[in-house]
Amino acid sequence: MKKSWIERQRQGVGMRTLFKHTSLLLFIPVALALTACNEQKSNTLPVKYAPIATLSANGIGPINGTTPFNLHEITQVFQGYNVAQHTNFADGNQYPVIEVNQGIKRLMTINPDLKHDKVFSVMVQDNLIKNGLGHPIGMKFNEIYPKPKLDNCAPGMEDLEGRVLCYAPKAENVLYIFTGIWNGPNNALPPLDVLKDWQLASIVWKPPVNKTLGKS
Repeated sequence: MKKSWIERQRQGVGMRTLFKHTSLLLFIPVALALTACNEQKSNTLPVKYAPIATLSANGIGPINGTTPFNLHEITQVFQGYNVAQHTNFADGNQYPVIEVNQGIKRLMTINPDLKHDKVFSVMVQDNLIKNGLGHPIGMKFNEIYPKPKLDNCAPGMEDLEGRVLCYAPKAENVLYIFTGIWNGPNNALPPLDVLKDWQLASIVWKPPVNKTLGKS
């Protein structure tokens, strides 16, 4: 059986290795820098701003696992926003990503599957993409998990070092990435009395597993 995202993180498998060239987070260095710059301004979105799409376990707005990884298609979905395709580099290889921005503010980053044919994953980086699971970016860990089980979390590795990754409640194809302050080692989970005040920094969605295909 394939190992879960969290299990592989616990065993020290970095996100790039884990997902190889369909990695969820090949764009992390740029994404994290933008998140850090915009955290205070964009993550505490005033209620008056209407979201441009809603994230659910099934996708982000009309984007799901059957959506073509195609700049024209994505641009049609997000008309009026800055949609651009870029090439990222990791482990000596090139990987395309499609970014959706409002001005210089990153809203989300879309990654392709192995063949660069369909959408493989999406990282949501701003509350203009509403989290239909009920947890906006900026929400504290203890507000999302009032009775937390750290079995569902793991310390980030490689590009995600110093962050904590947890499954979203009731959605194992959605991963929450938390940031906060801790003086402990980066390869360990902070204790709950520290982690409780960490904030949701970004959200990663993958298409849900088709269980009718059988176990792998």
